[in-house]
Amino acid sequence: MTSEIAPGKLTPPVWDVQEHDIQQLSNNSQEAARETLCLSNNQAVKLVENLYGFNVESVKKLGSYGDYNFHVKVSGADQEHHEYILKVMNAKDSRDEEQITAQTSMMTFLSTRDFHVPRPEQNRWGNIMSLVNFERKENGTTVSTDHNVRLLTYLPGILGSDVTLDPASLQGAGVYMARLHQALKNFDHPGLYRPNFKWNLRNTSVVGEHLHVLGSIEDQKMAHKVLDLFADKVLSRMEDLPQGPTHADFGSGNILVKEKTTNPGPEERYQICGVLDFGDAIWNPLVFDVAISLLFYMLTAPDHEDPTVYSGHFLRGYESVRPLTMAEWDVLYHCVVERACQLYVLNEHAVSVEPDREAHIRQDCERLYETLKYLVESPKAEIDKQMLGR
Repeated sequence: MTSEIAPGKLTPPVWDVQEHDIQQLSNNSQEAARETLCLSNNQAVKLVENLYGFNVESVKKLGSYGDYNFHVKVSGADQEHHEYILKVMNAKDSRDEEQITAQTSMMTFLSTRDFHVPRPEQNRWGNIMSLVNFERKENGTTVSTDHNVRLLTYLPGILGSDVTLDPASLQGAGVYMARLHQALKNFDHPGLYRPNFKWNLRNTSVVGEHLHVLGSIEDQKMAHKVLDLFADKVLSRMEDLPQGPTHADFGSGNILVKEKTTNPGPEERYQICGVLDFGDAIWNPLVFDVAISLLFYMLTAPDHEDPTVYSGHFLRGYESVRPLTMAEWDVLYHCVVERACQLYVLNEHAVSVEPDREAHIRQDCERLYETLKYLVESPKAEIDKQMLGR
């Protein structure tokens, strides 16, 4: 068990966000509006300078699903690191202090075991987290929300999503996840137990609540079928499935790779060299983690590759280190389908309440609907044979 690190509540500062900086949300998302702000590069610079005392050379805003991330470069001869990622969490997740300490502790744990992961930087008060109050105007009314702020070391490398991973490199990513699972067998934290987390694969109720956003009765029936099968084939067998800490978002956008320079195979060009973003970290069946990655690589397969065969390279790499149990093999297909359904429904809901963010929400899921339909309409044995090599 790792020790918990309490966040520091800073008083002051109070950060003023002008009315024109607020994201414009639809009228049926007033609660979301109270949780969301839009930070400028200048405001990110002020945060780093005031909280950490660094001299900021440059700052660049990065994409993020629900938080606010900036790539920051700092100067100073006495600095151990000169590049960081500034992370400002959304107000809702900032209230879950135990979960934030869990993911931070997991990164610290892995960094001591030769995994390249971001490390938190201490602020001027000696804390690795700061709870900062932001005030802004909404329709003439002052709204105040607290946001967790961290500064994490920047890791060099190429985002996996910026290159095309060949089958051998994808197999290496599977090996890396298996090694991660093995290392985390000795890690635990109460903040990893998140039954109500909306992206928890076993939390089917949150998906069911939003089926009304789907465009047709047929799609709603399809989603109902997926949820029912998952409850029958997977949730009823939870005690049979090995469990532990999982990353829960191990896709190309959260892994770093480097080009191989020594003894590369005829097709192996890239080697994984780091993993990012532990915001979805959760204690769950390990097969859930595998399924999440398999679906991601199905969605991002090159045009010349069969998506099911392509994602299977990841699985074969994983099994070369940690073979799945028979129970895990039995449920894996249903976990992949459930993840596709979860993404489809929750993304459609997010677009319905935040239409201005539609392009960002959908950017990694262009093939999602077609893939979900294909999986649902294909016999399990056929997918097992094509994707899983069985």
